[in-house]
Amino acid sequence: MAASGTDAATQTRLHEADGKHLRVIEDALTRIRHESFGIYEECWQPISKARLEAVPWTRWCREGKERQDSRS
Repeated sequence: MAASGTDAATQTRLHEADGKHLRVIEDALTRIRHESFGIYEECWQPISKARLEAVPWTRWCREGKERQDSRS
């Protein structure tokens, strides 16, 4: 019974993570449609190719992400 509870908790965490990833991918697709993909949201600077290859759904530069994290 304990294993069943652990499996259910794991499945719930995976489902939540999948949902989060789906939302950030959908957001990136929206930015592509609005021709704002590849530009940081906060400072409006172009995102480097290397950064986009590493994290294609990124929206913030390092400093902007740190500010976002500190607000949370």
